[in-house]
Amino acid sequence: MGTTISSFLRGTAFATALILAVVPNCAQAQLRNANWIFAQNHVSFTSGTAVATAVEVPPYRPFNSLSDPTGTALVHAVHTVVLNAQLDTMSGCPALDTGEGIQGFLFLPFPGDTNDLAFFHNHATNFGCELSFGRIDLAQDNGLGAFVGGMTLLNNWTASKLTAVAHANGQDYWVLTQILGTDEIAAYLLSATGVDSVPVISHTGVPMIAQFDGTEAVQDRGAMVASYTGDRLAMAGLVSSNVEPYTLDHARIEVLHFDNATGSATHAASIPPPTGNTINGIEFSPDGSKLYFTSKSALELPITSTLHQYDLSVQDEAAIIASHTVIFTEEVGSFDVQDPFGQLALAPDRRIWFIRWPGSPWLGVIESPNEAGAACTPVMDQLLLPHNAGAGLPSQCKRYHDSELTHTGIPASEEAGTLMTWPNPAQTLLNINAPEPGCTSQLYDATGRLVLSTMHGPRRTATVDVAGLPAGPFLVRCTDALGNGWTSTMLKE
Repeated sequence: MGTTISSFLRGTAFATALILAVVPNCAQAQLRNANWIFAQNHVSFTSGTAVATAVEVPPYRPFNSLSDPTGTALVHAVHTVVLNAQLDTMSGCPALDTGEGIQGFLFLPFPGDTNDLAFFHNHATNFGCELSFGRIDLAQDNGLGAFVGGMTLLNNWTASKLTAVAHANGQDYWVLTQILGTDEIAAYLLSATGVDSVPVISHTGVPMIAQFDGTEAVQDRGAMVASYTGDRLAMAGLVSSNVEPYTLDHARIEVLHFDNATGSATHAASIPPPTGNTINGIEFSPDGSKLYFTSKSALELPITSTLHQYDLSVQDEAAIIASHTVIFTEEVGSFDVQDPFGQLALAPDRRIWFIRWPGSPWLGVIESPNEAGAACTPVMDQLLLPHNAGAGLPSQCKRYHDSELTHTGIPASEEAGTLMTWPNPAQTLLNINAPEPGCTSQLYDATGRLVLSTMHGPRRTATVDVAGLPAGPFLVRCTDALGNGWTSTMLKE
């Protein structure tokens, strides 16, 4: 059952030494997304604080990046090229067409192979998109990586949506898109054997089409995002600008339930967008209880940008719609109404960052996105960039399985009776992975005083804020409903 509290608390010096000796080499899931490159800006979250520097890369979207579990950049995709960690074109990089919108690229760790990455490309055609898949071997080209095997077409009839969800089995991933002009969500399984070319198809009952001047128009624009835990999807649907100037008269926002064990999606709620605006960014809060999207006024000056919030904890569709709150509205000048500024992205610091408008050199941030209404605390000018922000942020998978690897390399979900904490040492947020669902975890300082307690509920992993705790060693004790206990250790920096 692990060490007892009394045996642990024999003195701060001993406790500190113990922690430094037994802390496992646990990976930090969030640091897979620690490097963002967009519009010739590089924003790094590796230190725990966002730091912006300039990079010499194409300024055009879409953008995507992937780092190793410690936050070291591995690979980037910008516009029509894949770059290695030195920002040179990756060896064997195939000829890529312009990626679609803001969700044209996606990198994932390859299940069961620490050297390989999976690369997905959703590129625009004359009508709709084509989704293809390639493999990168990081062991090649002196550790900088190279493409192996070229690209394989998965689907030639997708919308401008591409995201991923970690599989419930603790190893694989679901790669998600929407089939053009239908109510179908396609979930492609990425496993150790590669990508299953036959996706799991879910019918949500809400086709992405709209009636326009008496004819049917496909809502092929708009992004799809997943919640951190992977149990919810949200997507926007807009009619292309070559059919009508972007307005929300023919747009929609859909919220879906997602089963990350089976890959199936079901309808949860249809949210009517505000009249006369176009949807831009869309994102979940870290705990999945809030949905945010940005809109801007269309066909009128001055252009205004608005941040909206919906409460998803209420579950019922009517209650979700009724929970609508406008967080802020601001004038942003006279930029092209078709340009999708106002993008939102959840960062490793558990805050949601956003682009205010393409000509701004600032990133804004939602400081407390789990909170309702004004308590979410938006800050307009949070991070000064070396270049203007442009019109797109990286679209990345939010949760990676390497966060649940123990120092033995065995997924924690498969290692019975194991309590894990990461990152360790911790500065602001601590993830606690319980041996089983329904546990309670408590933190004790070196004097034996209880300083924090959290309920895991039906999920094994809970995230707690330790920013207010003093630096030093702490014992983490986890108990189940029967009183069985496990202990681990954590060092607060």
